[in-house]
Amino acid sequence: TDHLHGLEDGAIHLWRNIRVPCKCTAEGICEIETAPQSIEATFTGRHETFQYTKYSQVAKRLRCAKSIPPGQVAHRGRHNHSLDQRVVHFCRAKCDHCGYYCTLPLGHPQQEHETRHGSMSSSRWAVDGPDDTGLEVEGRRFSSNDEGAPMMCNLICQAVGRHIHIDYCRASDAAACTGNNEVQHISKRILPNPERAKDYMTHNLFWRRAGFKDPYSREEQANFAKCDSMCSGPEHTAAAGNAAQPSYCSLPLFHPRMDPNNAQVGLGYVSNDGHLFSCRNPVIMQQAFHVIFVADRSGSMASGDRHPLPNTPASDRIVRRSNNRFGAVLSSLYSFWSARAVAVGGQQAARRDSYSVILFDHSIVNALVHDFVSSPDQLLDAVLRYDADGGTNFTAAIQRAQSVMEQHWSTERSPVIIFLSDGECHIADQTVQDLCRSAVRLGKALSFHAVSFGPDRASTSLRRMTQIALDIQNNAPRDPLAPPAATVASSYTQALDTVQLAETFLGIAESLRKPRGSLIH
Repeated sequence: TDHLHGLEDGAIHLWRNIRVPCKCTAEGICEIETAPQSIEATFTGRHETFQYTKYSQVAKRLRCAKSIPPGQVAHRGRHNHSLDQRVVHFCRAKCDHCGYYCTLPLGHPQQEHETRHGSMSSSRWAVDGPDDTGLEVEGRRFSSNDEGAPMMCNLICQAVGRHIHIDYCRASDAAACTGNNEVQHISKRILPNPERAKDYMTHNLFWRRAGFKDPYSREEQANFAKCDSMCSGPEHTAAAGNAAQPSYCSLPLFHPRMDPNNAQVGLGYVSNDGHLFSCRNPVIMQQAFHVIFVADRSGSMASGDRHPLPNTPASDRIVRRSNNRFGAVLSSLYSFWSARAVAVGGQQAARRDSYSVILFDHSIVNALVHDFVSSPDQLLDAVLRYDADGGTNFTAAIQRAQSVMEQHWSTERSPVIIFLSDGECHIADQTVQDLCRSAVRLGKALSFHAVSFGPDRASTSLRRMTQIALDIQNNAPRDPLAPPAATVASSYTQALDTVQLAETFLGIAESLRKPRGSLIH
């Protein structure tokens, strides 16, 4: 007798119902385990290695529940894991990033799929910047091409706060991304797959493209839709053991740049790079200065090898009067004053810094002393009437600057001297040392900046003056009333860097932004 005949194909069963080991063939997924599987895994990235819990989901196709009736070789109908006609099979869609299946019934009427989400094992980090740029998330650092498994779809956005997502560009060319307030094209190539163009996109668009319901609350979604730029004010950073309290731009994520000169804002300010903040302008709150401009107008400054900056509001006025080295000095002064006016909020805000302007050849002229109220154009008018002529006397110019500094000394303002010349004069070390030591004796070290408008070979005196000032500044007692960031080291620069000098030492408020990055499938 063949007791195993029932396992043969086409075998007829005579005496009772038999279940055969066939899988359900109905459309959809039979069962999704509600409790995700978890294993301890090791993450190895560019910056660090650590242990984490990896979550995954198991979707099952169950065994057929139908029996083969006596005398039959097969049951009627398709294999199904349940005899209940109302049994639910689940949707086959799954999240591209974590691999979790939709938990709604097959053919559900909802437009969006839903699931609990898990570890983003199918994604890798894309971080804008050099390949070793690190993005910190919950105390861990990730770089481009690091695996995404330590992160979970339904937690990552909450962990990073305001953010962008990165996806492969879907436009035919970069120009097609322009004007889209949900997409911003990334011009540089970044990992993974650097040969494929990529875009920044909003949180909302990311989840629409994913096809799954956004797992974050309405409040979180509203926050994620806003700009990720932050105020640079030091009061927002972590201090004295307290957590950082960033102040974010209040505009949408990919907003057009606001003009800081023409923006009408109530409380708050517009940064130099066009972001709107509701806090106080850090430039207004920072250390104030008495800036003494000492400008050379000797005969050598009439040389035509340097010219005023073109295409500025004051270019034509300066060129008509002095299209030479001295005109280049006036142009740089105007650029400096204009940059500062923008930094403190255009014409609406009062200037806390005072300005003095000393012009010299073989003699000395105080063009302006301890001025708080003049606009950049008014300041320019005060010096435009002078021409380049005569000899050069650095010693008399520095001694006059020391006199103006001492006469108008204030504990509220740090002294700064910006010395603009073509460098063609000698000055004794002792004269510069007396100036710098006088400031230290009065309570604040001098920040001295020499700006050359002549050939570098003729700037030996300017470099020496800067070095003397820097040595005394570095060895002076620190001002207890000034924050460390308010101290700007003395410097020597070329004329073209004058605007940069204004930004560096007067701290024009630019916004801050963490490195941008996200997980990409």
